[in-house]
Amino acid sequence: MNKYLVTIEFRYSDAPKYDDDLTSRSKKVTIGIHDTFDDACIDGNNLMENLESKFKLHVFPAGHTAKKERFSKNGGCFGGNKNLISNMAYLKTPFAFYAKITTLKYGVIDDIVDEVVSSSERYRDHKVTAE
Repeated sequence: MNKYLVTIEFRYSDAPKYDDDLTSRSKKVTIGIHDTFDDACIDGNNLMENLESKFKLHVFPAGHTAKKERFSKNGGCFGGNKNLISNMAYLKTPFAFYAKITTLKYGVIDDIVDEVVSSSERYRDHKVTAE
């Protein structure tokens, strides 16, 4: 059984709080956990619409406005899931952001350990025969 996690990470600058403090900051927020990718897209797209209401779409030097890039089941590269969105060439924000849908996979730990051990043994055997 899989779940789909919708998160957004904000990366921004802030005044230092003390000497030698870094000025770059990051906040990551979980928006929701969903049973289907479609539900996660709906939640993620609501988030993007909220940001679009606060910030303008990026305008390129030639005067073309960026298109709204949102989460979708088949809008990604080669018709795959579009599960990552950033402000690059999309929204004009005073910060960087990365919104994404991550698949959470549940599994039985014994099965996973057996798979990892088998892979390690295959790799060891491969290295021995390659020498």
